[in-house]
Order: sequence, then C-alpha cells, then structure tokens
Amino acid sequence: MAESHVVSGLLSKREEIAGQITTIQAEIGRLQGALTHLDNTIKLFSPQYDLRTIKGKRTYTKSKNFERGEAQRMTLNVLRELKKPLCSREIVDELLERKNIESTTANIVNLQKNILTILHSLKKRNIVIQVDNVGGSLKWKIA
Repeated sequence: MAESHVVSGLLSKREEIAGQITTIQAEIGRLQGALTHLDNTIKLFSPQYDLRTIKGKRTYTKSKNFERGEAQRMTLNVLRELKKPLCSREIVDELLERKNIESTTANIVNLQKNILTILHSLKKRNIVIQVDNVGGSLKWKIA
C-alpha cells in the first residue's frame, strides 16, 4: 500500500473541511435567527414595511497585511515608479517585496484578487487603463 499516506492525508483534509462546514453552518443558523428577530421587530413597529426591499450590505474583512487604502496607494505608487505597464502578478510581487510579506501561494492568490479589484475600481474612475501585451497578458498603467 504505497498510497496509504496519500489516503491518510486526504482523509485528514476532508475531516478539516467537514469541520469548517459544520462551524459555518452553525454560524449561518445563528445569523438567520438574529435576522428573524430583527424582521419581527421591524414588523412590530411598521407592519406594512416590505422586508424584501432590504438588500444585504456587503461586508469587508480587514486585511492583516495592509491598512485601509494602503494596497491601492501602493499599487498606484508601483505603477508610477516603474513607469511601464505591469500585469497584476508583477504588481503583487512588488507589493510582497515592499511589505516583506511571505510569498506563499495563499498570500499571492488573495493579494492578486485584491489588486485586480483595486485595478478595476481605478479603471472605472479613469485613473488606470488596461494595455494588451503582445504575449496576450493584460497589463495596467496609469492613465
């Protein structure tokens, strides 16, 4: 059984994920209960109010590596200082180096998602533009 260590590792990972699902489902149940109580209280004070018109508010998780707005400022600084179009991964690599953050796969993936969100937000405000590279990768530069 050469694969027994592989199966053991997979079983361990499955147990971990199943535990996370159980924890999150319990949290969902708690939040649904709280929401029901709020809905009932709203109906108590305003019975005609249509609760279906209330949209969920997006929540943000605080970054452990960046202060509020710091990632955006640093992204713009990188684009200004290097004075050439950069792909999001190049920006991520530069930020990891500048902030002395460990270059793990998880850190790279999370930061790249954040940087792409930042770049698209800046594009909507006409601060940066997308530039297609000859190699086909999407690059960004200051507008």
